[in-house]
Order: sequence, then structure tokens, then C-alpha cells
Amino acid sequence: MNVRNVLIISDDNQDRLSELNFVAKKFSSNIDAIIFTNKNEINIDLNRVYGINNLPVNSIDALNSMAAKYDLILTNGFAGACVGGILAYKLKACCIFGVNAIRYNDFIFLHSAYGDKTVIEYKPLCLPLVIVLKEKYFEQSPCEDQNKHVVEWIDVDNKVNLIKEEVVEKKVELDKAKFVVGGGRGIGSKEGFEILRQLANKLGGIVGSSRAAVDNGWISHQYQIGQSGAMLSANLYFAFGISGATQHLSGIKNVKCVVAINTDEEAPIFKRARYNIVADWKSFAMALLNQLEVANG
Repeated sequence: MNVRNVLIISDDNQDRLSELNFVAKKFSSNIDAIIFTNKNEINIDLNRVYGINNLPVNSIDALNSMAAKYDLILTNGFAGACVGGILAYKLKACCIFGVNAIRYNDFIFLHSAYGDKTVIEYKPLCLPLVIVLKEKYFEQSPCEDQNKHVVEWIDVDNKVNLIKEEVVEKKVELDKAKFVVGGGRGIGSKEGFEILRQLANKLGGIVGSSRAAVDNGWISHQYQIGQSGAMLSANLYFAFGISGATQHLSGIKNVKCVVAINTDEEAPIFKRARYNIVADWKSFAMALLNQLEVANG
């Protein structure tokens, strides 16, 4: 499929933009972007940057008019969820949601389903094409300071008014942590998570949990890992007392090294882990804490 030009549609989050830009460059060097922002300059390496200082829901007509000039439209995040399907309908374009891998040479787009038990492959047969990427599944294209672009503004009409916008402080950023100590149903209590928190502090990491631990009230939802929680990209993940439900395994898909501690030799988590330790979680955690205290003097 001959893709001559690509349009990125995104908010101004640098990680999302860089991820979209990495994928776009695989298809063409002729790349523009429409970005929902209030900034006058955007740091991204492409041709032109158009800005909309308004809600995505108010922008469909303007997007449709501009996107009609492009073969491939790439989007993700909240912007993608708002405009992806509607824009594809307006353009009479093919649309694929939730893409988490691409075979670029074959022009095949992959999507995981049913808790990552199934991988679905799509091969579009025509252009234009709208692709909505899953976040944190692709590399990021580096942006240097000299790549700053002055935003060319697009005016859109208000059809929906923003009544209130409240910024909620995110206290736990599991998706950015490089070291995570996770606990599951096997931990058994809030007190057990205090031990894991001590271990995480000693190792300079952060505590995470499975859904079962959250449902039991041992730890708050902001620590949950998985499809309904955070997607990890950690270098190292300790999984204490976690059996390995499919929704949890999908959340640690991008972890470089998993160490699983469980008394059940048949626990599904062992199929994902690099190191499998069949042991009582508390005994192992306390022994590791003791070793760290000795090592630190």
C-alpha cells in the first residue's frame, strides 16, 4: 500500500506525540499534525503543526476537511477515542482501533483481544485509513529542541461547552516506574502490603497490586496493574502472591524482567516470569529485606 502522506491527531502530551511520530515515520516522511493544545509552540519533528484550542468533540467538521488530504491518519489517547470512529465514517475510510503492533512491511495491524489470549491481524485493502493506536506499545521518536514548530491555529465552532475541568493529582505513576513490587490475593492483608512497601522503598521502587488485592480493600485502586489499571514498562517487577489472571498479565506485557514468587507451582504467572520462585511470599520478602539491610550496612 502506497502511503504518501500521514496526519497525526493528538493532544500535546509529549509521550503520545512521540509515539505517534515514531509510527508515522515508518510509512512516510511527509507528516503533519493536528494537536489539541493551548501552546504556541510544539516540540515535534515533522512538517507542519496545526493547533485547535477547543474540545475534540467540537472539531469533527474541521478535522474532516483537513484529513481528506491524507492517506493515513494516526491517533491515540483521549483524542483518538473522541474522533477516530467519527472521522473514519466522515471520510468513508477504513478504521482499526486498539492497534498494539504493526508489521510495517506487510501493512498488517495487530490488536489483542480477550485478555491477550487472542491476537487479531488486519490488512487494509484501501486508503484512506484511520488507525487508533494503543498507548505505550510503540517506541518514541526523539524530539530535539530545534524541532520546535510554531502552531498554525484552526478555528472551530462550539457545539459543546466545557462546564468544568478539574485536574486530579496523580500520586502513583506506575506506568513510569522502573522497579515495581506487586502483591496479589496471596498477600492476605493490608499489613502484608506494608512489608512489600518496605521492600519497594529499600529498592527505590514503588508498590503495585493485582485487582484481587484492590477488591479485598488491602490497597487502593491507584496501585492496580492490568487492563483496568496501569500498564507497566518497568525494568524489573516482583510479583508476590499473584496467580496471573489474563487482565493482570496484559498489564505487565512490556516489563523487561518478571520475578514471580508463589506457592502454587502451576500459577499462570510463572509462564510469563523469567525467574520462578516456589516459596511463601512473606518468608522470601523478609529474607530479601534482611539481605538488603545487611548490604546497606
